[in-house]
Amino acid sequence: MKPENIPSEDDFARASAAIKRRSRGLSEVRAEILDHFRDSPLREFFILDCSEYAFRAYVFYKSQKDIPAAEAFGLSERIKNIVYQELGKAGRGKPEEIRVDFEFDSEENVKRNYEGDYYNRLR
Repeated sequence: MKPENIPSEDDFARASAAIKRRSRGLSEVRAEILDHFRDSPLREFFILDCSEYAFRAYVFYKSQKDIPAAEAFGLSERIKNIVYQELGKAGRGKPEEIRVDFEFDSEENVKRNYEGDYYNRLR
């Protein structure tokens, strides 16, 4: 690699600051969702930024059978609504400005197919 192609400390600092700006408030959104639904079949929740106003949310229920049950009883819709609400509180935009793609899965599936590793599931 040529020396001019090696990122400088300033390059790394700028990249780090950009990542921090893009993910601002998302850890708080995650914590609020997990706390708000602590007495439900929700087991894990992750939200990732795709761009300033676009996000990907991963909702993990305890078991596979909880996915259709949560949809039928309105839990999934309530989670979606609170996610939009919390993104607004975090300064990430109004509901009409942002897009969140939701994916619903289960802890059971993560254990069975990803050795219990959510990171591997999200890749």
